[in-house]
Amino acid sequence: IVAASAYVNGRVYTVDTDNSWARAIAVTDGKIVAVGSNADIAKHVDKTTKVYNLKGKMLMPGIHDMHAHPMQGGEKFKFQCSFPFTVTVDEIVVKLTECASNTPKGEWIRGGQWAMELMESSTVPHKKILDAITTEHPVYLGDSTVHAAWLNSKALEVLGINADTPDPVGGVIVREPGNKEPTGILIDNAAYDVLKKMPIYSVEQYEASLKWAMMEMNKVGITAVKDAITDRNTLIAYKNLDLSNRLTMKVSTSITWKMRWTDTREQELESLEIRADYATENVGTDFIKIMLDGVPPTHTAAMLDPYVADKIHGDNFRGKLIHSEEQLTEDMIYLDGRGLTVKIHSVGDRAVRVALNAIEAARKANAGSSMMHEISHAGLIHPDDIPRFKELNVTAEISPILWYPTELLEIMVQMVSEDLPTRYYPIRSLHEAGAHMVYGSDWPSVVPDPNPWPGIEAMVSRKDPYGVRPGVMWQEQGIDLVTALRIFTINGAISGKHADKTGSIEVGKSADFIILDRNIFQIPIDEISDTKILSTFVSGKEVYSSK
Repeated sequence: IVAASAYVNGRVYTVDTDNSWARAIAVTDGKIVAVGSNADIAKHVDKTTKVYNLKGKMLMPGIHDMHAHPMQGGEKFKFQCSFPFTVTVDEIVVKLTECASNTPKGEWIRGGQWAMELMESSTVPHKKILDAITTEHPVYLGDSTVHAAWLNSKALEVLGINADTPDPVGGVIVREPGNKEPTGILIDNAAYDVLKKMPIYSVEQYEASLKWAMMEMNKVGITAVKDAITDRNTLIAYKNLDLSNRLTMKVSTSITWKMRWTDTREQELESLEIRADYATENVGTDFIKIMLDGVPPTHTAAMLDPYVADKIHGDNFRGKLIHSEEQLTEDMIYLDGRGLTVKIHSVGDRAVRVALNAIEAARKANAGSSMMHEISHAGLIHPDDIPRFKELNVTAEISPILWYPTELLEIMVQMVSEDLPTRYYPIRSLHEAGAHMVYGSDWPSVVPDPNPWPGIEAMVSRKDPYGVRPGVMWQEQGIDLVTALRIFTINGAISGKHADKTGSIEVGKSADFIILDRNIFQIPIDEISDTKILSTFVSGKEVYSSK
């Protein structure tokens, strides 16, 4: 086979079964046709072949981010009043004032993301702060965890949310102490119900949002993504992009299930029924997303042990499940039987156990099922439940900012327990127990950008890769770089149901690879976070170049 292009004189890390190294690869029609020495590749080169001299640079498979929100990222930075979630309330006021002056009166101002840590600061987010900026625009600001929203009085009025409005199932309207007047903070389903009432973006805006987000991800070496919350309009946008050769990564789409996001329940069911109509060569649609609990900073993660006692929640509060165990079990049996892989958002250890129980019930009910379901953000896991991931063929999807010291961790320690830093993200224990693990950034939630390299570094070191927070978080749970890279590449491809096409550098697979500015095996661990991408290739096409 004559190669259309060849990449020689490199250090090619294949992530094949043996984690072997090579010197060069050859590509034709978007697929890898040869991997080996320079001499091996020379057999596939003639005068028509474009030969690229890697000059010793490292080439490896592209990163698979198995939990991201590309549409939300694109919307945030292209069409909303956006600000980094590390800013203060004063800085948010400055930005929102600017946005209000540029927005016609009466139109919604959407934006974010304010840091959930602000709820524990000296200036707690409140509708009065936003009211002082504008009472002529309804304002909706999402938080950094995508579990809460901050609204002004105008938005509450437009939405009909007042002292008489009951909390929705699975949600909380935060109220003034001593009465029922809303403060402007909505949590979980209370916030998601509002999203459903927001003005809908145009088809062109959906596509532009995805294009922008994919470029941001390509820049840092991501070649495959699982969109963790996919509504009907996003499915249409992905399909349009792929059919017009504008899709720059492999995509798995998680259709929402009873989520109160943007689609109605009828639209969710319709998307499920006709999901094959949205599928393309590079877009998989056999995936579902369920929210089972919330997050610790809002006391909505479901825990086995009580939260630290406080005046609001008392001394025996363990959070809440969004769905009962009985309902989740019924849904899992149904979805598993339909051949759908389910990602279950489970942050608290009680939610993790309930999710595992429901998956176990589905295994018993649907004999022969091979669906590798996922527990998302599986950070708090009771030791008894760690072996169950392997036993039940369940994927632990893990989030990088939570396995090293952060301000968010300090806040969660105050709310959950002092021993949290020696319980959070038992990655090595999961690995030693044979669990399948994948990486999920949750960008633009939780993390400020989709860059995976700080997360790779911290998975090994368990230290803050940005050097902001001192110390080490449960160092015994750090793993080696080889294992970490498999989690970030081929493991993701397996969970995306396209490991036969991508995830490693092997003959016959799609030419989805990245060229790094350094060999990450030959530098100190604390320099991995500084890794830069020189080029990103998807299906043999260069979709990003640093030049």
